[in-house]
Amino acid sequence: MNILLRSLAATAIAAMIAGAGPNSASAFEKSTVAFARIGKAGGTTILAEQETTSKKRINLMLKGYDPVAYFKQGRAVKGKGSIRSTDNGVTYLFASKANKADFDKSPAKFEPQYGGFCANTMVKGKLSESDPNIFHIFKGKLYVHSSPAAEKEFRSNPDTNITKADGNWLTIGPRTYNSENRSFDRPWPFGPESSVQ
Repeated sequence: MNILLRSLAATAIAAMIAGAGPNSASAFEKSTVAFARIGKAGGTTILAEQETTSKKRINLMLKGYDPVAYFKQGRAVKGKGSIRSTDNGVTYLFASKANKADFDKSPAKFEPQYGGFCANTMVKGKLSESDPNIFHIFKGKLYVHSSPAAEKEFRSNPDTNITKADGNWLTIGPRTYNSENRSFDRPWPFGPESSVQ
């Protein structure tokens, strides 16, 4: 039994040393190895490698605020990491399962216009990060803004500003989406990325 334990210990040390080579950091980033007890044979415990993945980054829309709450409650409400939906490569968080269910029925109804960028800056043909707490709903659509002044300017002439912003979004918006890998280009354009699992 002592010989078996020494042999297993030597094998584990050799594996650790081998893993400390030049590619060990990149391998660790991709996955980690854990051992799982899968049985016993003649009094000896049999271990097997079990691959576990590390946390992956997700593209989080509206900085984690619930898109449905804007319509139902008329205010910005932070979503919960445990209640989520993904649509077109973007993850949305929700304050309740009912809000998630509403979103899942019709995502386009609740998605922010211009990919969550500041609507007023889009009028000027530029991309600017928005603050999900500064928003308004006009004709059943959600518009978020970077500041109260930007919201006020956008709302001063909404129909004209929406027409301009829509035209600019057709040119600017598709540049952020990479159709080959069905993902968004870096840096993530819709607010900070999250490692929420």
